[in-house]
Amino acid sequence: MTTEDPDQTILVEKNGIEAKDETSPIWTRYALWLLVPIMLALYFSQESIVLADIKHERQVLPALVKPVHYDLNLTPDLNNFVYDGSVKVSLQVLNDTSIIVLNANELTIDTAIVFVNNTSLSAIDIQFDNKTDQVSLTFGETLVKGLGVQLLIEFQGVLNDHMSGFYRSSFKNSNGSTSYLATTQFEATDARRAFPCWDEPSLKATFDVTLNVPSDLTALSNMDIISDTPAAKSPLDLKTVKYATTPLMSTYLLAFIVGPFEYIEGFTTGEYNGRPIKTRVYTLPGLSNQGRHALNVAMETLEYFAKVFDLPYPLPKLDMVAIPDFDAGAMENWGLVTFRTTALLYDEKNSAFIYKRSTAYTVAHELAHQWFGNLVTMEWWDHLWLNEGFATWVGWFAIDHIFPDWQVWTMFATQNMQDALNLDGLRSSHPVEVAVSNPSEIHQIFDSISYLKGASVIRMVNSWLTTQTFLKGIHSYLNQHRLSNAATNDLWSALSETAGKNVSEFMNTWTQKTGYPVVNVQLNGKNQILVTQARYLLTGDLGKGEDDTTWWVPLRVKVPEQVLDYTLKEKSQTFVVPDNTPLKLNQGQTSLYRVNYSKELMTRLINELKKPDNGILSEPTDRAGIISDLGILSRSGEQNTVIFLSAATEFKNEKNYFVLAELTKQLSHVISLWEGFGTIEPRINKIRRDIYAPLAKELGWESKQGEAELDKLLRVLAISEAGLSGDENVIAETKNRFEKFINGDHSVVSPDLRYTVFKISLKQASNEEEENKVWESVFAIYSDESFPIDQNIIALQSLGTGIKYPSVITKTLNLILDDKRVRTQDAWMFFKALGNNNNSRELLIKFFESNYEKIYQRFSKSMGSLGNAINSMISDINDANTIRELESFFSSKDVKEYSRSLNSGLEKAKVNAAQIQREHNDMIKWAK
Repeated sequence: MTTEDPDQTILVEKNGIEAKDETSPIWTRYALWLLVPIMLALYFSQESIVLADIKHERQVLPALVKPVHYDLNLTPDLNNFVYDGSVKVSLQVLNDTSIIVLNANELTIDTAIVFVNNTSLSAIDIQFDNKTDQVSLTFGETLVKGLGVQLLIEFQGVLNDHMSGFYRSSFKNSNGSTSYLATTQFEATDARRAFPCWDEPSLKATFDVTLNVPSDLTALSNMDIISDTPAAKSPLDLKTVKYATTPLMSTYLLAFIVGPFEYIEGFTTGEYNGRPIKTRVYTLPGLSNQGRHALNVAMETLEYFAKVFDLPYPLPKLDMVAIPDFDAGAMENWGLVTFRTTALLYDEKNSAFIYKRSTAYTVAHELAHQWFGNLVTMEWWDHLWLNEGFATWVGWFAIDHIFPDWQVWTMFATQNMQDALNLDGLRSSHPVEVAVSNPSEIHQIFDSISYLKGASVIRMVNSWLTTQTFLKGIHSYLNQHRLSNAATNDLWSALSETAGKNVSEFMNTWTQKTGYPVVNVQLNGKNQILVTQARYLLTGDLGKGEDDTTWWVPLRVKVPEQVLDYTLKEKSQTFVVPDNTPLKLNQGQTSLYRVNYSKELMTRLINELKKPDNGILSEPTDRAGIISDLGILSRSGEQNTVIFLSAATEFKNEKNYFVLAELTKQLSHVISLWEGFGTIEPRINKIRRDIYAPLAKELGWESKQGEAELDKLLRVLAISEAGLSGDENVIAETKNRFEKFINGDHSVVSPDLRYTVFKISLKQASNEEEENKVWESVFAIYSDESFPIDQNIIALQSLGTGIKYPSVITKTLNLILDDKRVRTQDAWMFFKALGNNNNSRELLIKFFESNYEKIYQRFSKSMGSLGNAINSMISDINDANTIRELESFFSSKDVKEYSRSLNSGLEKAKVNAAQIQREHNDMIKWAK
């Protein structure tokens, strides 16, 4: 699955750069609070919200029977939003029992009958346990161990509007009225909302699906259609569509969709799959041409993965479907992948480039799951990272093959890995392999740790073993466990056997321990450095028992003309280096740690930046790594903001997009932290203008013929930062172009620059009337369906940016609860923009507290979105009193479903407050 958590999915632009809809990602989803008891105690000692004790015993079904095959028949009613269903399950009896226990949630069961040989037994009692989503069927006779029986259940369900289970999604038809389609989202534990089943990843079975649907609609499922006939004995105009039997698969990967779709199709070359694979993109009417980019990427990716995994795609077809209401970014249902519309469709003429890249990546990520997750599935949710971490890494691996000019590994090192490090530097983080007990908690681990730290771990071990050896090990892993389940140790074993190295010895600390090290480096004589490691915490206050891990740290020391491959295996070691020379650790940023240099070594690195060729920092990843480490270590107190800003001024001549994107991210935090401090904020903005305004002038507003796509991103970044920091020329040009744009001349602002123009126009409005006018114009773009969907979304995302007048802020706040004008899946975005805005943050908090029950109810079936919203609202607070008031507010709430997001937000807010107190005097002196 691809999440929409701002820390996870690259789908939006923040401050002119591509970012992860920062809650995740990139838009919204999931983090889970399941730390070991000592970590819970340590964290709660920091005045965080106290949760109930968390038990690590898995909540699973009793091992009484095992499903072998499901025959599922459904008849959805898209007018009354209900459906009738029957499921006949072939079972193997594992232990003598008169009770069959399975999962069901919000379903009505009419009858349950067991067929044993030539006899049938009706259930004499049906009991639901709503806390565990289990239903117990009691029969009058004992089913004997070893028997093969069939269980028939007839049931009814509701096509809900919560984007989970079997649900409805709305859209405007050609007449402008609201119509509906029916679709599914089962990961992690919502197959039980659609039909009674054994809803655990290790309980794989085969499936036969039959759908009875209106004859004018398209009906899709995982497999190809084997018959499509008029429904027998139906008073309605229905057809019955039957699908081929699936391979052995987990329930969360089943899918079925009914709606008025059109499609475009193509066939892969078949070079590595052994036969061409029919590939389609399904959309609502009139949108299919926007699926061409995704279709091309999918066809190439299917063959590429078959090549690198040395295993063909096992299904006869692959369908990809754009869904209007979709909580995640995308979902890897086997053979029937579903996407949020913005994650699949791309208009070549009218969409921004960042959506071209994010669409390509999302497609590759979900197709990676067809092998890694679907063919081989994690045995329990503890090992979710096996699915998501690997799919993230190999998704970018495929995109690098298809679009080498995009430099995705530089992007990964400077953005994705940094996002992982940022979350993992909090006490509220969790290990990559995290203990999961209750299925209701699973959604919280769909976060940057499972996705981005997991992918970074994969990248690190790939670098260590070499790609050729690593992919051979992956083939072995997939081949050994195909159509079955696996755990992390199974992956390490396959890689160890292939490489002839003990991979688990090297990697276990990276996946089983929370956090990562900060490596401190200082001179130790003429030609030695002393290197020590300690767990990094953003709070900068390691407590007793929090630094017990010793990581194996690949140092990769870059010195002039060579790289020294050392490994730090102890808490402290000395290493030989050339005398009197600059050096940079973690060359290429291939490993998960931060580096804290002594003053003398940092001075040498800053001097390298002054050289025309940047000396040993000639690689963009290394320059970005320096600025990232300096910025983050300033927050925890190992460095300070004055040193960071001094280094930042050396980037005036920088032209690499990825380096400047990381600099922008760090400067954005500094400006957010010190916003409103009279002498400090203007000085920081001057640094921003000095760096970006000349670059904006040089690049201009118009794309050049044959210009590289990364240069387009650089232009957006430069204009955005120059305008937001107050450059008069950019502001004047922005207002001029915005006026022409809203009056109908859309050519004056390219799709790449529209978000930037919206943001600057709102932030730099000179009075309340102008700000209100700009706001209304931007909101109208969100509601205008003549624009591609990504343009609608960037308009919505910009609405809270920089606004300062209470009347306009109040209008924005009211949209959070306006389900007629803003879809639930999009409403969390206001928390991001308003929470990051010093003018609106206090009003946002008051609105949230006053409307908590209404907000909770709106997001009740999308706890990932609620968690992201709360995290965004809190993370930029820098006032200790406000933090205490929020802790008091949440202490009376049941926070278990969004506890990780809440606690990480509170933790970051406390770091902000501590940094203000620690650095205030130094920053005042610096500003003067």
